[in-house]
Amino acid sequence: MDSLFHFLFPIIAALAAKVHVKHTLRNVIILGILSVSLDLDHFIGAGFDRALLHNVFVTILFPLILIFFAFSLKTSVYTKSFSILLLIFLSSHLFLDIFGEGVAIFYPISDNYYSINFNLSVPVVSNFAVEGSIVSSFGIGLLAYFIIIILPCLFLDDIIEVMEKKHEGFRKAIKDLIK
Repeated sequence: MDSLFHFLFPIIAALAAKVHVKHTLRNVIILGILSVSLDLDHFIGAGFDRALLHNVFVTILFPLILIFFAFSLKTSVYTKSFSILLLIFLSSHLFLDIFGEGVAIFYPISDNYYSINFNLSVPVVSNFAVEGSIVSSFGIGLLAYFIIIILPCLFLDDIIEVMEKKHEGFRKAIKDLIK
């Protein structure tokens, strides 16, 4: 995946989820820059292992630790939602690369690269039809990203508000919000 896509895609997704309503566009762009910064290997080149920044420890575990501290230190709603958005933006990079060229998801524990690549093609029916891919792994990856990552963003601030008001955990706040 190219770096420009890693910058623009989560920004467009966040704007579509109306994250900018409670977070300024400046914050969304900063998070986009942090997301694309994982591609330092494209800019530095030789001697820099791509797997160093493309793994679950950097893109998921590190933001989860920040989220834990944001919630346990009783920080502001803004800080809590910003830390969750950081997880969403950084995980988008890893998520999109898995459905593309692949990533060493458990590096440095394992050097194995994992990817999800497939294409479902349409058979040629006539002379006018061109055989082509109707569904690719990348398309499925984008769909999964929107369902798993972006849809919850629509309710992110509401969930955090319920957690703050009722002093509840994340699961209980989601259940209260659904009711």
